[in-house]
Amino acid sequence: MARPGCPDKCGNVSIPYPFGTGNGCFQEPFSVACNESRAYLASTGVQVLDINLTIGEIRVLNPHIAWQCNYTNGTNSSGLDGLSLDPFHKVSHTKNMLTSIGCATLALVVGVTKGKHQFEYPVANSCFSFCTDASNVDDSTECSGMGCYQSSFPGNISSFNTTSAAVEGISNSTIQSFSPCSYSFVAEEEWFKFDRSYVLSTNFASKHANGVPLVLDWVVGNGSCLEASKMGSQYACQAKNSKCIDVSNGPGYRCNCSQGYEGNPYLQGGCQDINECEPPNQSLYPCKGNCRNTDGNYTCSCPSGFRSDDPKSIPCVRADPNNALKMVLGISVSIIFLMVCIFALHAEYQKRKLAKEKQIFFDQNGGSALQDSLSSSMCSTVLHMSGIGIETPR
Repeated sequence: MARPGCPDKCGNVSIPYPFGTGNGCFQEPFSVACNESRAYLASTGVQVLDINLTIGEIRVLNPHIAWQCNYTNGTNSSGLDGLSLDPFHKVSHTKNMLTSIGCATLALVVGVTKGKHQFEYPVANSCFSFCTDASNVDDSTECSGMGCYQSSFPGNISSFNTTSAAVEGISNSTIQSFSPCSYSFVAEEEWFKFDRSYVLSTNFASKHANGVPLVLDWVVGNGSCLEASKMGSQYACQAKNSKCIDVSNGPGYRCNCSQGYEGNPYLQGGCQDINECEPPNQSLYPCKGNCRNTDGNYTCSCPSGFRSDDPKSIPCVRADPNNALKMVLGISVSIIFLMVCIFALHAEYQKRKLAKEKQIFFDQNGGSALQDSLSSSMCSTVLHMSGIGIETPR
């Protein structure tokens, strides 16, 4: 989504704001020059292949391939090159790799990064590819070390230089006879597929004169989200229903639409509700029942007469009408049983309570004393009668 009134494409490349072509169509330093239907970053001159707002990436062509050729006749040639970007663009350390092609070849990349208090200091990485003869060169598309090798690229880098050199003491005339040239460059990892012909080639750099694909991370501001949110009208996340994201590859932030919304978070009104119930969104927001779009979300339910434990992922099935009756009967029986139990417990409680009260009343009114007295009288009478019964006549 370009700024209103501005071109949204250059050739087949979409140009979303904050990028733009022409005055008033971009935010500094995201000016894009459109030349013969090809887009170029005005700040560096590299050709643009694709711009992604959501993940904050821009794919470009990196024309800087370092090379060195040493021929058996004693002649040699070389080319060193590097890339410098503005502070709002960084070379992606997760999507790119340093690549070395050749036998007995050392590839070296030296970049400049910023540490605490914005102090600049150099960082370097290297990789080494090796083979003793043509039969040693790997036949696969992988860079496994035999004729080709790759290593990771440092983070927080806005400029770098690459060097390719034959390693003295290892490189010899045998190697030079079938692999006189070596190459090193930084390129998108997923793009590069090795071919053994690259090791034998003397014109790899010229074949890729326009460059090799390179992924850049970009930020819309060099401060953190906390700092940017205090900038008022200078805060880049202009759309309602947008959010700020702190980036990991160096200082800075970028913007995204909030969950449930899509569009351009850098423009007012740029984040619109996603209708999850319409194609092609249905594949991303599944619903096995009736889908209903809501603001920033959606609901999914089964039609009348059907049921599902989770209609978003489990298909709705026809509900058994007897299940409801069985459930009602089960609940009713359970309630009746519970009431009978409660009634029985209550009756037993009342019975024990009444017996206790009768005992207390009996004691309070001399019942216990009278009972003791009667018991004593009965015992005396029995004894007396017993004595009379056993008395013998004189």
